[in-house]
Amino acid sequence: MATVDPTPARAGDVAAKSGSLFDSAAYHRVRTLVLGALSVLAIAVLLMWPVITDYYSYNASYYNGLVASAAISAILTISLNLSMGYGGMLSMMHSGMQLAGGYAAGYLVVKVSGSWLLGIVASVAVGTLVAVLVLLVSLRATYLYFGMITLAANLIVIEVGREWESVTGGIVGVSGIAPKLGDDVMPKQFFYYVVLAFLVLVYVLQRNLVRSGVGRASMAVRESSDTASAMGISPARAKLLLFGISGGVAGLSGALYALQLGFINPDVGLLDNGIIFFVGLFLGGISTLIGPVIGVALIAILVELIKDQARYTTLVLGCLLLLAMMVIPRGVVGTWKASRVGRDKLSDPDDEALPDQVPDVVPEVRDVPAGVAALEGVGIVKHFGGVHALDGVDVRVMPGTVHGIIGPNGSGKSTLVSCLTRYHQIDKGQVLVFGEEAPAAPHRVAHAGVTRVFQVPHLFERVSVLDNVLTGMRMRETYSWSGALLRSPSYRRQDLQEREEARQLLGFAGLASRADWLASSLSHGQKRLLEVVRAVASRPKVLILDEPATGLTSSELDALARLCRVLRERGLAVVLIEHNVDFVMGLCDEITVLESGKVIERGSPERVRASAAVLEAYLGRPDLVEETS
Repeated sequence: MATVDPTPARAGDVAAKSGSLFDSAAYHRVRTLVLGALSVLAIAVLLMWPVITDYYSYNASYYNGLVASAAISAILTISLNLSMGYGGMLSMMHSGMQLAGGYAAGYLVVKVSGSWLLGIVASVAVGTLVAVLVLLVSLRATYLYFGMITLAANLIVIEVGREWESVTGGIVGVSGIAPKLGDDVMPKQFFYYVVLAFLVLVYVLQRNLVRSGVGRASMAVRESSDTASAMGISPARAKLLLFGISGGVAGLSGALYALQLGFINPDVGLLDNGIIFFVGLFLGGISTLIGPVIGVALIAILVELIKDQARYTTLVLGCLLLLAMMVIPRGVVGTWKASRVGRDKLSDPDDEALPDQVPDVVPEVRDVPAGVAALEGVGIVKHFGGVHALDGVDVRVMPGTVHGIIGPNGSGKSTLVSCLTRYHQIDKGQVLVFGEEAPAAPHRVAHAGVTRVFQVPHLFERVSVLDNVLTGMRMRETYSWSGALLRSPSYRRQDLQEREEARQLLGFAGLASRADWLASSLSHGQKRLLEVVRAVASRPKVLILDEPATGLTSSELDALARLCRVLRERGLAVVLIEHNVDFVMGLCDEITVLESGKVIERGSPERVRASAAVLEAYLGRPDLVEETS
């Protein structure tokens, strides 16, 4: 993702101030050079660490092992970050998945093949399998309940380790897990570099994942599963994929742990051992790429400093976690990125002139069957207990038209939209998309060509404006998750094309200069426009806008109306649910009026405007018939 800071910046924080030192391009170039130099220095120190310790310390093996252990902990913390930070899934079983991975590696190395590489492959497979199985039984669980389920799963893994003696060695565990090169045991110094290589690999995979459409889909589900579904993203599939990858990485850390220490036993899975990963994640910065590594490094230094008082380690870590969440809830990296000195320089906001020419990336719908409605609801009935929200509603939206749905509050407008897009299961009736029965799941309705913008803003505010638009393109992407992880040529080509399209769409809506801003920094009207642009990015055939004009300025209303007209000219069916009667009357080709869950009028704006039933129900002024006719 272009922006992964977990905490939204305010508009006043984002706006660049002319002449300010921290906002100058020169300062940002210097800062980039300094950070780059520090990164190179850190990498050089890690690479030369065995040489340094061998020269300066009589106990080089101890200090090499200390850094290797921290690197293994960082791998597990990155796994936890994928689950909690980017997936929004509270996991209390990562130490258990590490234990399962360690058992898999130990069993393969000691009792089967003797190959440490096969042991690592097995650990990744077992970690992934455990994660997938747990997620499959908890897909519908909310954040806290999911955490409780994973806690139970962690306890089960530990108990299995204690009881399955033929594989796990019971309470004693598995020992003699030694990585070998040929017939000889691998030197500790060589294994140190193996661990560093895996840490780099996991970090790169994490970065590639979260900056791809796969990662954007997971973060969309984290922010709002309903919005993700409206863009064709399956919440279950996104969670399954991310948590499975997270489990595989956790299993890898277990294999490296077992190979380094030469044994694995059930105590590894205890939550007492898992606290270091939670502290490292929140101290370094959840939902940041480098945060888990920095957090674990700080924890490793602290634990080493207090090793003479080791019995107080858990107490110190618990106090540190509490202090970090109170003082720097964003973590070290998150706090730095949100500060004035650490924030990226953003483009200055411009009052952009809307381009006259419609870009080619605006979707176009052609070759639709003549006379067939793009979206149709027939006899829709929806009851909530004794409340008849919809009572036999018919609505028919034709391609290449803007169809308005109006009515007083509580008339059933939003319920109708939710039924048409399958967020509510209808009690009776039928929903058709281009003459075919609409799919049963909201994300499948989106794949059928129907995209919805919700009444309440549903932006992904913790990522950039550009990334919001790119998320809308997810169901159009053809590369696989493995292609995203490995940055395959097809992924790179498609990613480059998508970014260009997204910037063109933002330019058409007058938001191009704000592409790299956090979405939270936009005004209310700009957020609504961005939601429409994000929906358009999915290339729908039917676009449903639920009260998009609420709170918009006159210029923003003009931009929205212009976009709706362009989409109509391109053959899309636009459904507009709105209270702004003047806006609806001036834009729509046909209007359906609801009252108490029933249709009281439908037809052209002129017919609706002259309807006594509409005036009485919607405006409460029958005497206005004469004035408007």
